[in-house]
Amino acid sequence: MIHNFAAAYNIRYPMLSDRNSAVIEKFEILNSNVPKDVRFYGIPFPGQYLLAADGTVRAKLFLDDYQERPTASAVLVADLGGAPAGAPVAIGADDVQAQIALSAATAQSGQQLALALDVAIAPGWHIYGEPLPDGEGLTPTSVVLDGDLVAAQKITMPKPTPLHFAALDETYPVYEGKLHATGTVKLKQQLKPGDYKIGGVFNFQECNDSICKMPRAVRFELPIKIEPMVPAAPKT
Repeated sequence: MIHNFAAAYNIRYPMLSDRNSAVIEKFEILNSNVPKDVRFYGIPFPGQYLLAADGTVRAKLFLDDYQERPTASAVLVADLGGAPAGAPVAIGADDVQAQIALSAATAQSGQQLALALDVAIAPGWHIYGEPLPDGEGLTPTSVVLDGDLVAAQKITMPKPTPLHFAALDETYPVYEGKLHATGTVKLKQQLKPGDYKIGGVFNFQECNDSICKMPRAVRFELPIKIEPMVPAAPKT
């Protein structure tokens, strides 16, 4: 079966078969979610290792369901600080300028990608993090994607810096200078192949020592190409 698969997709690197799941059991990654009476019993939990050039393991990830696993590009961007391969989109306004990009320019339906956000804030200005006190009327910085193509999203902002305002005798969590944030984006299942744009909103509010501007909600669109699913290898 592996020989047929490799031949069908022109795979030239060695592929190994773990007969009777002996190696899987030794590594204790046998997928316990698959009942013994199912033909797929014996498969491992889906996972991946990232190896450095010297052969050491830099990162590993195992999940309950093979359909939920992130793409390699998502791991590189979200977990290891790699540069996203998707086209960067400029967003922002006034004294806050940013770029946002997906970890890859193409994906398949249902895959998980990473999102990278880089923000530059002009000197003398700041934007807000979380948590903010209730009733202050301030807007924290966030990125929210539209739900027409996205099944799930999680954007993690870096820890803000406490800034004390003597005139108000209050301390607020803020970002100054530059900030970098990453997140994950899970595409919906059964998206038809083609070119799409994932819409979203970049929310922020910029202030300096004397004034606060009105909160901003800047819309953007991230290009993504949905590739067709790889068909099963032909049976012989």
